[in-house]
Amino acid sequence: MRKEERERYWMELEEAMLVGGVAYSEWCNFIAKDTYTAFVHGADLSTVVMSLACVETYLKTETPDMQNQPLHSVIDNESMLCDDEKEALHSLRRYRNKWVHLYNLDDDEILKNEEPFISEAERMACLAVKMLLTILFSNQFV
Repeated sequence: MRKEERERYWMELEEAMLVGGVAYSEWCNFIAKDTYTAFVHGADLSTVVMSLACVETYLKTETPDMQNQPLHSVIDNESMLCDDEKEALHSLRRYRNKWVHLYNLDDDEILKNEEPFISEAERMACLAVKMLLTILFSNQFV
């Protein structure tokens, strides 16, 4: 996706999802803006990492008794999420973990052909943006 396509993707999701107003912490706002910047400029792995950081921040802010819980527990115990949303977030979390927790330090598969990695990263970044906006716009007011 080119930059213009990425901007349009984000804006179309916002237009479709946001029908009222939303309020969330300035910390979430800061992370969401950084996620937008990463996404429109094609930094797909950064988009996934930052969107999940924002989702985690939002959910822990909204449910203070979950503040010390790991993300997987926060997702599992969040009543506002349907099963499909929980599964999408877990999928993103597992994908993120492959990149931030290096389990296989000598994996040189990406050096042989990076195209499948690039395609998967873009697909996951699009899902991350969708889930981020779903969460941030989940408690709208009119």
